[in-house]
Amino acid sequence: MTAPGRPGHRSAAVLEAVVTLTRASGAYDVVSLAVPPDPAWERCRPGQFVVVPGELSRGEPLPTLLWVAGVSVDPVHGTTVDVVLAASDGQRLREGRAQRLLGPLGRGFGLPAHPVPVLVAGHEAGSVPLRWLVALLRERGCEVHLVLSADDPDRHLEVGPLRRQASTVMLTEGDRFATTVGGRLDELDGVGVVYATGSRDQVRDVAAAARDRGRASRVAALDLQEPVLCGTGLCGQCDLRVVVDGQTRRLRACLEGPVLPGEWVADAAR
Repeated sequence: MTAPGRPGHRSAAVLEAVVTLTRASGAYDVVSLAVPPDPAWERCRPGQFVVVPGELSRGEPLPTLLWVAGVSVDPVHGTTVDVVLAASDGQRLREGRAQRLLGPLGRGFGLPAHPVPVLVAGHEAGSVPLRWLVALLRERGCEVHLVLSADDPDRHLEVGPLRRQASTVMLTEGDRFATTVGGRLDELDGVGVVYATGSRDQVRDVAAAARDRGRASRVAALDLQEPVLCGTGLCGQCDLRVVVDGQTRRLRACLEGPVLPGEWVADAAR
């Protein structure tokens, strides 16, 4: 398998968005932004992200990286992009605010060529792309099983809608995330692909659990809860050690990911 390219960064550009809606969802705010029409948004996938540039005039010196939680492209109402912030940060993107965005960036999750049972796993705010991913998997005809972890029950993100879409949902805690995924793989028959989001250590452990059971996996190897300073390949904060075709190397997750074959990160842990 060859290294992923950089499709998200070729087409991404700084654009002017307008916040159209902010709604509370537990410990989070789901924010909708109207963006100019662009084919890049029509091709956007779960696992891609946007950068909200910092603005010194507003006391925001550093950029913020946010997962894309969904995209709606409508010929009448235009293009809307959803992102999710911690409720304490929600005022940063309040309704009516004009906001610069850079995106969509990165490589998202691909879908199976044919319907197969899949297991989707995510931890806390890392689960932001998952409701969109689960919806696309269901449209593809896949049977979806979910494992969601959180160290505080209030930090689960929109479990209700996910329960309505998935065949099974199991809730667990962060320190049992990979163990629970492994247990579900032992219980379920025919799971073809495991998709995982969370911290780097969590997705590496999930990838290892899938590899040890002979299952393919795709993991988001960029943890947006960590201090990533740019999202465009300049700062090096997201550098990741991987093993590709038996060779160890480092890659920049924001450029060559975030979504990577799980065996690349699992083998690097050996």
